[in-house]
Amino acid sequence: MRDGQMPQPAQTAITAVIRPQVSLADLKDDLPPEKRALAEDLRQVFLALGITVRRYAARRYLNASTVTRYLNGDRVPPWDFVAGVIADVQEAQCPLTPEAEEALRDLHRQALKSHRPSSKAQALQDKLAEADDETRRITTRQRALEEALRDRESRLEHVRGRVRNLETSLEGQRLTHRGELEVWQGEYTRLQEECGDLQEQVIYLQESLAVARAELIAAEDRCHRLEIQLETVQELGSDDGGEAPSIMAMLEEADRRSSVPELVRAVSDLELRTRQAMASELVRAASQSRTIEEVVGLLSALRQAGFDAHAQTALPAMVMVRSIDDTSALARELSREGLEDYVLILVQASVKFHQPENMAALATALHRCGLAQHAESLLQAAAVVRPLPDLVSVALTLIDTGLDAAVAAAMALAATRRPLPDLVALSITLRQACLGRYADVLQTQAAAARSAADVAEFISSLTGHGLRSDAEAVFGHTQERSIGHLIPFLHALRDDERAWTVLTRAARSRPTYDIAVLVDELYMSGRHQLATDLLMLIMDRKDPLQIRQLVAAMDGLVPGTEAILGAATRVLAPERTAALLNYLEFCGLQDHATVVFRSMVYDDLVGHAGLFLQSLGTSGSHYARLDVLREHAQGMDAAFAAQLMLALESAALATHLEALIQDRCTNCPVLDIVLLISRITSIGGPVPRSERVTQRIIEHVVEKRPVSDQAKLLPALHAAGLRAWAENLSARADAAHGRQFRAELRGEYRMNDPRDRSRLPGFADRSGRRARRG
Repeated sequence: MRDGQMPQPAQTAITAVIRPQVSLADLKDDLPPEKRALAEDLRQVFLALGITVRRYAARRYLNASTVTRYLNGDRVPPWDFVAGVIADVQEAQCPLTPEAEEALRDLHRQALKSHRPSSKAQALQDKLAEADDETRRITTRQRALEEALRDRESRLEHVRGRVRNLETSLEGQRLTHRGELEVWQGEYTRLQEECGDLQEQVIYLQESLAVARAELIAAEDRCHRLEIQLETVQELGSDDGGEAPSIMAMLEEADRRSSVPELVRAVSDLELRTRQAMASELVRAASQSRTIEEVVGLLSALRQAGFDAHAQTALPAMVMVRSIDDTSALARELSREGLEDYVLILVQASVKFHQPENMAALATALHRCGLAQHAESLLQAAAVVRPLPDLVSVALTLIDTGLDAAVAAAMALAATRRPLPDLVALSITLRQACLGRYADVLQTQAAAARSAADVAEFISSLTGHGLRSDAEAVFGHTQERSIGHLIPFLHALRDDERAWTVLTRAARSRPTYDIAVLVDELYMSGRHQLATDLLMLIMDRKDPLQIRQLVAAMDGLVPGTEAILGAATRVLAPERTAALLNYLEFCGLQDHATVVFRSMVYDDLVGHAGLFLQSLGTSGSHYARLDVLREHAQGMDAAFAAQLMLALESAALATHLEALIQDRCTNCPVLDIVLLISRITSIGGPVPRSERVTQRIIEHVVEKRPVSDQAKLLPALHAAGLRAWAENLSARADAAHGRQFRAELRGEYRMNDPRDRSRLPGFADRSGRRARRG
């Protein structure tokens, strides 16, 4: 605005809205340049309001002559007055730009400097006002946080109450439905038995239907053959049957006299006549009545002739009508001929149509004839698709047959393919049938192959059915898997006790990197207590190499060791936090030890930090040394310094407290002491701890600071609302320095406001005493 500055846009706007009826007296010619510049710009801003001086003075509860002197430049107004005018202009829809407001502030500072007697006090008053604003903001934030904390605590208690009600309701429902469950379990067993009977009937009816279909096709073929013969006889006019046999005649005698090549030709002729169903029935009939060697030859010839579909259609019917020995012999011969896919069809048909004892017999026969692989395939397929009672019956039948390994492999496959309820039911059934070794295989494979969520649910189901030893076995086996399984398994466990068992075992047997990954994952998932417990479990071993490896591994992960250590300091007791710092310090990890130290020293919980510092002092830690503590305290602001002082007092570290007070209060501005005392009072409240620390600060000021500083501190404490401590300082300073302190206080009083003696503590009392003496 002055000294060559261009007018701001806001100033132009202000000038535009000046109302002509408002006028001010001209400025005096003998005004200093700084005051004139401030008065001119302040008048320009004031005129934007469009109101008289007297009206504005009434609005602001000021004396009109005081406002006039401010606007005429006779007195330098306090910044509060200038800020109030700016705020009123903003309310009048004529706001100043930030640049114009800053220029006005610069002019105010220059005017204060030209007015030497009050500039120093004004600067101190401005700083005090800023500190008071900061205190009000912090107080407001504290109240907001307290309200939010009370709200969250109330909501937490409400949610906990709902959880308790739900748990009670669930327990009641569980007891109510337990009786119903027993009834339905009996009904389920009865229905299972009925299903088995119906399955047997279905298989019998399917076999009968296949035979009836073959008989029907044979009868239709015979009728067709007779029709053709009748037409031939009628056409030739004779009953001579000397003609060459027709296709129908060959089909009639196929089962008894036709050779394999003739059967293949008959199938070919039927294919040409689009009689595929008849061709398939011809192959079925021939396969059921001929020797194994002839059947193998027929099937091989059909494949070579391109009629593989008819061969595959005949195989399931053979399984249903031929004996187990014939089926196993056929499988052996087919395997020798290289027709492995036909053997698989036989195995699939056995799984689909055979009763459990027939499946077991076929598996035994296949094993004896050298087809152990196909025997295992048969048992594995049955383990996946057949009902559980059939599977147990097969296992019982195969006891002492040399197929124990095959049955175990089948159980292992069932563990990976069957639903979890089937695994629980199968475990119970196998235990009851004295087949515990197969139950062990089933559970071990489930623990080794199923997902983490499935394993956790399996363990819970086994425990719920009373199989606690089985559940513990599964729990132990699954912990042997990779760290990629262990992490989701920990998340799936709902019991922290079991989770801790997993972590304890991992700490004993896992590589250090795996342990670091576990700590990191637990921290990332919000389970800070478990992460910290695992970390401390490694620390308590006091193995420097492992601790350094663990910290290095966590440094390479996200979010890193610093965040994990910060969470640990919030979870651990102060003594354990001190032990953590000592472990890190012992292993040469100074940077990480410093993270722990700073996290605790900057903690809002003063008692917590005090116990931590006390434990460090007891253990002889490097961080409990006076020089180290001083170094860390140098960069602290007043809030954290206050917390540290209270913590040192709580820890009974008097020497450290004295040193910190000396560093903070000897050469600092008086305002810093006011802020420090205010912060100590707000943190500690009216308790002996905060009182002792504040009292020691006052004593230090009286002993070490100049008397002039003590005189300046007194009104500053009053202005900050610390009247009790102002009176304390007044009494101690008066007792220690007497007239010198009173003289300095009187000079401070003159510099501030010579008309208001009551603002200075001590003067009013002495005036009263003099009046009483008079």
